[in-house]
Amino acid sequence: MDLHIELIPQPCWFSNLRTQVSKKDWDKIRHGVYDQQKMICAKCHEKKEVLEAHEVWNYDEKAHVQKLVDIIGVCKKCHCVIHFGRTQMMGYGQDAIQHYLDVNHATMVDFEIERLQAQEKWLRRNKITDWKLDVSFVENQGIVVKTNCP
Repeated sequence: MDLHIELIPQPCWFSNLRTQVSKKDWDKIRHGVYDQQKMICAKCHEKKEVLEAHEVWNYDEKAHVQKLVDIIGVCKKCHCVIHFGRTQMMGYGQDAIQHYLDVNHATMVDFEIERLQAQEKWLRRNKITDWKLDVSFVENQGIVVKTNCP
C-alpha cells in the first residue's frame, strides 16, 4: 500500500512549512516538486492538472523532534486521505475512505487497521508537548524559515 494516513500531533497543528517561509520560496519549492514529478501524484500515480505540496515528517518520539524529510506533490483526494483527521472534521471522510480503498486495492478491514494504527501513533505523540522542529531539509537548500513549531 502506498497511500497512508498521517496524523499530525496536536501540539504542532497549524504549523507548517508553507506559513513559515516566504511566498516566493514556497512557490519555488512546490513548483520544483511538481515539475520533478511531471504533475503525477506521488501516491495514486495519476497525472493531474493540479497537485498540492505535502510535507513528509518523521517523528523522533525519544528526542521530541519533528523532522521534515521530504516534500511531495499529491492530488487533492490523496491529500485528504493523508490528513484523514482533518478531512473527517470537514465532512469528507467517506470520500477519503473510498479513495484509500481504490488506490490501495484495499478492503474496509485494511482501512480500519490503518486508521487505528494512525490513531494510536497520534495519541502517543500528543503526549509530547515540546516538539522541536527540524527543517534542515529546506534550510540546506538556502530557504530561510521564519519560526519554529511551538
